[in-house]
Amino acid sequence: MNPIRYRYEHKYIINPQTAAILRGRAVGVMQPDAYADKDGGYTVCNVYLDDRYDSFYHAKQLGHYSRDKYRLRYYNGDLSFIRLERKHKDGILNYKDTISLTAAQFEQMTNGDFGFILRETAPLWQRLATVYRLRGLRPSAAFTYRRETLTYKPGNVRFTFDSHPVPFRGSPPTYENRQAYPLLLEVKYTGFLPETIQRLLNGLPLVHTEMSKYAVARERNYHTIPRV
Repeated sequence: MNPIRYRYEHKYIINPQTAAILRGRAVGVMQPDAYADKDGGYTVCNVYLDDRYDSFYHAKQLGHYSRDKYRLRYYNGDLSFIRLERKHKDGILNYKDTISLTAAQFEQMTNGDFGFILRETAPLWQRLATVYRLRGLRPSAAFTYRRETLTYKPGNVRFTFDSHPVPFRGSPPTYENRQAYPLLLEVKYTGFLPETIQRLLNGLPLVHTEMSKYAVARERNYHTIPRV
């Protein structure tokens, strides 16, 4: 294991009141994401890939300690910047491999055409090509959600406040309409969680969860794929 590459990730279900308290405590300590809009957040758009056996979905549901997920991700509905990501998890430790892809490649993959990846040479493409050759590939879930991020440089700490995923139908979720529902708080850091940040979390009613937005989307049949 490369300790520099891996990051810790803890997930909690919180209510809007707890989120407001945590944001208030973080003022002057943590910084908002540089790409946040006027409401303090941004929209994340994900298309997940799985094989013909749903291996990645079942690995999560069965609680495998070590597992992968592959997704196509872009932000705020902007298809001019799209990434292929492999998220690898070992318990609460994880890391991501990413590579940019074109709108044309995105369209091919969301249409179920993966043949072109056999000609790609980058390591992440080759890893995905191995899955494709052995077990096939398909887009298996597509959804969007609202995210607000706070950062703290020591320990490379990130708090992310995520709304629940919704399918690609009409307008994306807004900052306002998420306030009536529980949020997913993810606390991510490299190596250690500074005491300054731990104090922000102390005493709050945080409910630990292993929730996967991908699993939620699969169970709710979020299959509508955005088109270029």
